[in-house]
Amino acid sequence: MKKTTFTIALISIVLIAVSGCAKKPDANNKVIARVSNTVITEKDLQAKIAKMPPYYQNIVSKNPKLYIEDIIVETMCYEEGVRKGLDRDKEVKEVVNEAKKKIVMAKLIKNEVEDKVVVTEDEIKKFYDEHKDEFKSPPMWRASHILVADEKDAKTILDDLARGGNFEEMAKAHSIDATASRGGDVGFFREGQIVPDFEKAALKLEVGQTSGIVQTQFGYHIIKLTDKKEPGAKSYEEVKRAIEANLKKEKRTALFNALVLNLKNKYGVEVNEDVLPAPINNKADDKK
Repeated sequence: MKKTTFTIALISIVLIAVSGCAKKPDANNKVIARVSNTVITEKDLQAKIAKMPPYYQNIVSKNPKLYIEDIIVETMCYEEGVRKGLDRDKEVKEVVNEAKKKIVMAKLIKNEVEDKVVVTEDEIKKFYDEHKDEFKSPPMWRASHILVADEKDAKTILDDLARGGNFEEMAKAHSIDATASRGGDVGFFREGQIVPDFEKAALKLEVGQTSGIVQTQFGYHIIKLTDKKEPGAKSYEEVKRAIEANLKKEKRTALFNALVLNLKNKYGVEVNEDVLPAPINNKADDKK
């Protein structure tokens, strides 16, 4: 565990140190700090900040002095390590070589896969036209309710509604639910999104119709179905981004698989499966 922690920390320091090697300052590149023979210039700082995600750029811009202090500490630690010969340490070399391998691999995949993934508008539109049935919105219902804690109160409200009482006004006056302020409106929902007993009663109603008393774990409801949307195809604009992401994923996978196959053929890969250790049968995993 200690070795792993050391490895991670070491990779971070090495990468920072390498990317932070200062160039000779010029008249238009003022020196911010010096650490022995190393200088940290305005351009060095700007280059480091430019490589950061926007969130961290924002943090650094609020306290650049603290970030410079971090760079100074990293530079001092790196130089001290080199002076002590740690750059020639066997473990350090192993970690640096492993990091280099991963960086080179990442660059290869970027060049041969990521940079070649292109999805055109025509491809997205064609996929949409050929798979419209897969982009249907489900039926949705909209309801309002009046919720009370006592069945007697629910019966009284139901009677008042039968005599012509206004549902929304009575919800505002009597409902103990947070929806009371908006006349009991619970908004649109699809099957499986709300309490089963409530849903079962609501879906039996026609738009504008009011239910009897419906009991759930929350109390006693009187439900009014206020709207219903039939299932229909989603528009191209609604699903365009999702289609594009899916097509990019497919192309990325295809390009990567082609790259791997080409490299296997190129380098003549052979695997002696007889030498491989037998798989470990973990009974605990089987039960999951």
